[in-house]
Amino acid sequence: MKRRKFLKSGLVAGLTPLFVNGYAMNSLSASLIPASTCDIDDRVLVIIYLAGANDIINTAVPLNHYTEYQTERPDIHLPQSSLIQLDSSLTGTAQDLGLNPALTGLKSLYDNSKLSVVQRVSYPSPNRSHFTSEDNMLKGLDGTISNSSVEDGWIGRFLTDKYPTYNGLPFGAELDPLGIILGSTPSTGFHSVEDHEMEINLSGQDPAGFYSIISSLSGEPISNFPNSEHGEMLSYVSLVEKSTQVYSERISNIFNQGGNNPTAGYPNSSLGNQLKTVARFISGGSRTKVFMARKGGWDNHVNAVDTSNTTLGTHANLLADLGDSIAAFQKDLELMGNSSKVVTVVFSEFGRKIIQNGSNGTDHGTMSSMFVVGDAVEAGVYGDNIDITNKDAQGAPHPDQLQNDYRTVFANICQDWMGASDASVLNTFSQTPSSIVLANLGLINSAETVDPTCYFEPVQPVSLTLRAKLWLEGFIDNNAAGPVMSTALVDDGHLPYLQPYGDTRYSYYGDESVSSFPANTVDWLLLEVWNQSNLVIDRKAVLLRSDGRIMNLNGGLQVPIDGLYPEPIRIAFLHRSHIGVLASTEINAVEGATPFLNLTTQVTSVEGNNQLKNMNGAYAMIAGDANQNGLIDTADYSYWKRSSYNSVPGYGSADLNADGLVDNTDYLLWKGNRSKIGNPILHDILKR
Repeated sequence: MKRRKFLKSGLVAGLTPLFVNGYAMNSLSASLIPASTCDIDDRVLVIIYLAGANDIINTAVPLNHYTEYQTERPDIHLPQSSLIQLDSSLTGTAQDLGLNPALTGLKSLYDNSKLSVVQRVSYPSPNRSHFTSEDNMLKGLDGTISNSSVEDGWIGRFLTDKYPTYNGLPFGAELDPLGIILGSTPSTGFHSVEDHEMEINLSGQDPAGFYSIISSLSGEPISNFPNSEHGEMLSYVSLVEKSTQVYSERISNIFNQGGNNPTAGYPNSSLGNQLKTVARFISGGSRTKVFMARKGGWDNHVNAVDTSNTTLGTHANLLADLGDSIAAFQKDLELMGNSSKVVTVVFSEFGRKIIQNGSNGTDHGTMSSMFVVGDAVEAGVYGDNIDITNKDAQGAPHPDQLQNDYRTVFANICQDWMGASDASVLNTFSQTPSSIVLANLGLINSAETVDPTCYFEPVQPVSLTLRAKLWLEGFIDNNAAGPVMSTALVDDGHLPYLQPYGDTRYSYYGDESVSSFPANTVDWLLLEVWNQSNLVIDRKAVLLRSDGRIMNLNGGLQVPIDGLYPEPIRIAFLHRSHIGVLASTEINAVEGATPFLNLTTQVTSVEGNNQLKNMNGAYAMIAGDANQNGLIDTADYSYWKRSSYNSVPGYGSADLNADGLVDNTDYLLWKGNRSKIGNPILHDILKR
C-alpha cells in the first residue's frame, strides 16, 4: 500500500497572518557544514503551470461520490468503467480516485512511486479571475485585499533569500541564471524588489538560436534616458538586455553540450518541447535552480468532452499531453542520470465547478489538486477527495473544503528539497500564517529530505554610515586660501534640486531631491557599492561640500547605506564631468559600521594607475570626462565644443570648473588631461 497523508480541513481555519520583516539572507560563501553531508546545490525545481484552470473533477474522479458526480455532470461525466483506478489498495476509502483514461503517463509514475497527488488545494479567499488568481499563486498571496499590493513573487523572494547578492549577472560558482522560464509562462513569480529579474525568458525552443539572436543585436547602447516613466522603462529594458547578453553564450553552450535520450518519447507538443529543453539544459550542466514551463488551453467552458464518447475531446487531449510529457521528461532524466536532481510540481490557478454548464463544459470554480513528481517524492494521496455534495451557491466546491493551502506545498518543497530554513520559508511566504507555511506534508521522502543542519539560515540585511572626503580637480577654487571647492553652481541657482544622473551615461533614476541645499554645497555625486565580484549592488546620489566631505541630503556627514549583506564591499565615486574612481579600501559591511574614506591624501587611495591628480599635495579626481565613459579624448572635446556655442549660463557636464559657463577655462582643463584613461574595471562597467 502507498503511504497516505490525511490533512483535515481544519488546518487553515481561523488563522491570522504572520509577517516577517526584512530579507532573510545567506551569503553564498558561507558554508554551514561540510559539503559531503549537505551537497544539495545541484537540486532543481521544475514548475509546470496549467493556465486556464484545469477541471480537476474530470482529471481525478472521486469514486466515493461517483453517483453524485454522474448526477451533476449528466452529459460530460466519464464512464466508471473507463477510469484508471489510481491505487486499488485505496478502494473504499475517501481517497479512492479514478484517473481520466488519458492519464496513463501519470499512472505509470504513481505505480513507480514517483507521483504524489495533493488534493483540495486552494487559498483562503479564492478568486475566480484567471489573471488575479494566477497573480495570487505566483506572489504567494491569500486572495485578500490586505496584501494585494505585493509586487514581488514568491520564487523571486526564495531565490533572493538563498542568493542575496545576486544582481542579474553570474557570480561565484553560479554561472547560469537562477531561473529560466519557457514559452509564454508569466514571470510574476520571479519578480524581485530589486531592479533586476530573477530569470531569463526563452520564448520558443531554440536556445542555441537564442544566443545568435542576442549576440547579433546591433547599435550603440542607450546612454541617455529621459527623466520620466518612459525613461525608467528604457533603463529597465537596458538592464534586462545586459543580463541577457551576459548569459546568452552560456545558455547556448549548455544547450549544445546537453542531450536527450531518443527513447524518452516526448510528445511533439509545446509542453513536451519545453520539458525536453529543460532536460537538455540539465544534461548540459546547467546550475539554474528553478525552471518554469506552461501549458495553456484549460479554460474549457465549451465542449470540454466529446459527448458521443466522453473519454475523448479537448480536455482528454490536454491531459494526455500533460501526462505523457511529464512521463517522458522523467524517463529522459533517468536515462541521462539526472532524475535524482529534479522535483517537478504541477499547479493550476483554480479548478472548475462541480456542475456542468449548458455548453458541455465547466465554469470557473475554486479548488484543484497539485501533482508532485520525482525520485525523491513520497508517493501517495495527500488529503481527501473533493466532496461533490458540498457546493457553494454557484455550484463550485465550497471554500470550506480547503484542506491544503498551495503555499504549504511550495514551502515544503523549498524546505525539504531546496534546504530553506523555517525563517527562510516564512520570508518567502511573508504574507502567510506560520502554521500554513511550516505545516509538514512529508512530500519528500525521508532519504532525500534535507537535514535541518544543512538549511541555509537567513541573515538580516545590515546598514552602515559612510564618511568620505574627495576633491574635484575642476571645482577647486584657486583664489581661495587652501584647498576649497567652488559653490558657484548653488550660489548662481544652476544646481538642480533633483539628482541629475538619470540623463547621463550612468542612467541612475533614484528619487533623491532637496527643496534647498545645505550650506557650502558644491554638486551632486553618485556612489556605487561594489561587492567582491566587482558587481554593483547599490547606488545612491549624495551631495559634495566645499571642503571635500560628502553629505546626505540634510547636510549630515554620515551617509546611510541600507540593505547591505555582511560581506566585504568597496565604494565607487562618480561625477558627471570627472573620471570616476573606485576606493582601494575594502569595507566590512557590518551593522553600524562608520568607515571614513579619505581620497585626498595619496594616489593609492583609489584603484588603478594614477587615477587621482596631485595638486600640490592634494589629490583630486581628474576633470574632463564630459561623456562619462572613463576616457578623456576627442569625444569630450567635441561635447565641449558643441556646448560652448550656448552662451546661456547653466548646468552641464562640459562645464568642468563649475562656474555655469562652457568656455576656454573648461577647454584648458580638458587639454591638460587629454588621453587620460580611467580604471579599466570601472570603465568596463560604464560601457555596458
